[in-house]
Amino acid sequence: MASFTVTAAHKKLKLKSGAARGSFTVTNTSAQTLRGRLLARPSEQAKPEWFSIVGDSVRDFAPNAAVQVAVQLNVPAGSPPGSYSFRLDAVSQVDPDEDYTEGPSISFTVKAPEQPKRPILPWILVVVGAIVLLVIVAFLAAK
Repeated sequence: MASFTVTAAHKKLKLKSGAARGSFTVTNTSAQTLRGRLLARPSEQAKPEWFSIVGDSVRDFAPNAAVQVAVQLNVPAGSPPGSYSFRLDAVSQVDPDEDYTEGPSISFTVKAPEQPKRPILPWILVVVGAIVLLVIVAFLAAK
């Protein structure tokens, strides 16, 4: 039986300038103090270097106590647009192969960079200039 439970504050994060912070609650459900490792686990498409545990990734968890854990997400500019997800896992340092918990997934979307909008003013000047030139040519041709 797993000694930890992991819950997420939100199921979806919104990136602001490529950054966001996911909040989790990790609870030691056992009656003894446990040393545990926290691991941010990205989905297949997400890059591991985008994620970091805020604070120590290895911590002591008091018996039957809950701890707030944050995962910092930093997606560099130019990353492929798409939907991604990650989770937070808690693993016992005493028995990592048998005593671990996979947390719920949190999703986020990387948007394609916005194309810069071309100002309309230069096109207006070109059109007005062409009309003025045509009027002058027509006026001179009529003489």
